Amino acid sequence: MKEKSNNSLENELQDVELSENQKERTEDLLHEAQTQVERKFEAERQAELRKSLKEEAEKPTRKIKSFVNSFILPILYGILIALILTQVMFFHAEVPSGSMETTIMTGDRIVGNRMAYWFDRPDYGEIVIFWSAEYNEFMVKRVIGCPGDHVELRTDGVYVNDRRVRDDYVQGTTRELRDGEDDWIVPSDSYFLLGDNRENSADSRYWNQTFIPEDEIYAKYMFRYSLGKNGWYCDWRDPVDFWAEE
Repeated sequence: MKEKSNNSLENELQDVELSENQKERTEDLLHEAQTQVERKFEAERQAELRKSLKEEAEKPTRKIKSFVNSFILPILYGILIALILTQVMFFHAEVPSGSMETTIMTGDRIVGNRMAYWFDRPDYGEIVIFWSAEYNEFMVKRVIGCPGDHVELRTDGVYVNDRRVRDDYVQGTTRELRDGEDDWIVPSDSYFLLGDNRENSADSRYWNQTFIPEDEIYAKYMFRYSLGKNGWYCDWRDPVDFWAEE
């Protein structure tokens, strides 16, 4: 009986030790789990802190980017488009003289098509915008003689290759501006140009450089407009009938 009692006591002691071991193990597991949770929360907190610091550091950069995207880029794009339109595709200028009246009035603003002669050549009756090396400025006149033409001023008007040119759109009488110079042969790749205001126009009748080379013709006249100086209008006229009826 005594031996049995001792065995029972030993078993109880072993059970107590086992229970304490399990308790310690459970506590260790709980402590480890708690540590892992704390580490996770700390890592998340550090990540949020880094994110917040990064956002604070990037705020000035974002403001600059927003300003550039909202204001600077549209302005630059506008300038680029304006340069392409005015320097590549179209010509825009104010006319300072009355040499083309009444087709184009003094003070009118005109628009020309720079692309018109990329694949074509100026033709009779067209109004062209060209660079005058003699006057060092852009001018606008009408094409009267093309390469190889014989242009002649007669008492009843202008003749090109013995064919009379219509003059119902001109102002004044077409006369010679240099004594004895009323007959010309237009060189190849050049043009003979006159203003529509024939009595008040410095043109091929008067210039030292009588003929304008084709490579100095920059644009074909499209239309004129005025925003108050001569009234308010936009005038886009049909091409003139160049040849007189025979």
